[in-house]
Amino acid sequence: FFRTITMTSRCSYSKCSTNNNDQASNNTAHLLGCSRCKSARYCSTACQKKDWVFHKFKCVSPEVSRHEVQGGFSIDAIQSAINSASPGDIVVIKEGSYENVGESTLYVNKPIHLWGGEENRDNVVLNCNLVIDESGGDHDGSKAVVVAGLFLDGTVTISDNNYKSVTLCNIELKCPNNSPRDALKISGCEGKCLILGCDIYGGSDGVHIASEGVHLKRTCVQYAQNRGIFSRRIFTVEDCEVSGCGGYGIKGSAGWTEKGRHNDIQPGPWSSDGPWSSGW
Repeated sequence: FFRTITMTSRCSYSKCSTNNNDQASNNTAHLLGCSRCKSARYCSTACQKKDWVFHKFKCVSPEVSRHEVQGGFSIDAIQSAINSASPGDIVVIKEGSYENVGESTLYVNKPIHLWGGEENRDNVVLNCNLVIDESGGDHDGSKAVVVAGLFLDGTVTISDNNYKSVTLCNIELKCPNNSPRDALKISGCEGKCLILGCDIYGGSDGVHIASEGVHLKRTCVQYAQNRGIFSRRIFTVEDCEVSGCGGYGIKGSAGWTEKGRHNDIQPGPWSSDGPWSSGW
């Protein structure tokens, strides 16, 4: 997985201890570079293994077509880049804060990768709602959608699609907790849906699940007006935190699976065995 490269840089594993001391600029003459994407760099195989859970979603050959957002810091500029991309391509958003006049919605309507900040998601801010669907007309079930490294001030809706998978990776989603909308709503995914390393704040419900195969991993859901997670479908939580919500952590009539070392779930009247009473 590695080739040796000579350059001055930081270890791509964000929690690497060498990134937080004075040795970071002195000990990076010889880093281990990912042989596939040729962009990630690690000071050791240990850091590479720890980072792989996140890096694998951005580990793409440099031969894959990339589209950089051009034409200013507007949501329309990002939409234009997405519209120009072909299935399987990558759309790269440079650092900055993007918005239109008034409320706007960005559509990821084909199987592409939408990438924001390499190291800090807070450097790429989208002031809009995000919808992932198939309105672009491509129904290729062999390709995936990946959205990674963004701060979203709005809501996210994953609508009916038959993509191979949909992944939100390293996303901070901020929705007012007095909003009538759910911060993240997932429905109709034919493939897998992974929410990885995300922080989801606010919304009527933090996460509303109406689809099978949803997996929340290393994700924090907080400060929803009602429930942190609401679902009538079986889903999985792995090493997640759900807390500070107005009602309770999870309401799931079909139950859910807990994996990982520790899940910190705000208590409530429902358990993983289903409702505590027969009614809704």
